[in-house]
Amino acid sequence: MYHFLRALHRWAGLIGSLSLVLIAGTGFLLATKDILGWVKPPTYEGSALQHHDQIVSVGRAVESAIALGIEEIQTMHDIERVDYRPGKNVFKIVSLRGYHEVQVHGSTGEVLNVGRRWDQLIEDVHDLSFFATWLHNWWLPVIAAVLFTLGISGVTIFFVPVVRRVRYRRMRARG
Repeated sequence: MYHFLRALHRWAGLIGSLSLVLIAGTGFLLATKDILGWVKPPTYEGSALQHHDQIVSVGRAVESAIALGIEEIQTMHDIERVDYRPGKNVFKIVSLRGYHEVQVHGSTGEVLNVGRRWDQLIEDVHDLSFFATWLHNWWLPVIAAVLFTLGISGVTIFFVPVVRRVRYRRMRARG
């Protein structure tokens, strides 16, 4: 049984460590995305708002992004989300494909910046959805089970020799 447990631990360790390298590497980039300037474009600032009536409509902000002619942002269906940052008076329009972000001035509707959202790509790699949806839905739970098995078998492998040594010493002391 002990040899089977060691073999299971070895193979689970290989699978788990390869997955952990990918998850840890992308997790590090996601955790430091505000520090590393290339991961996420900086948020530009629009003019300060005096009143909420000065904010352009979401439709106008989207029209400004579509007017740029970016291949991945041709229609409303190409947009994953529109965020508004009231503190900076900026709309962020993020594409569904291609990881583009267009920042639009909240009061004038003019485009302030066009950039790539590498953090979105990194997040998709991190949760495996970049490779295939089924990997995200099915493989991540398998990896969780493998890592759980790795932890339990590692603790068992660690303590089995300790327990054996204690038993052996007790038997010799009685003996």
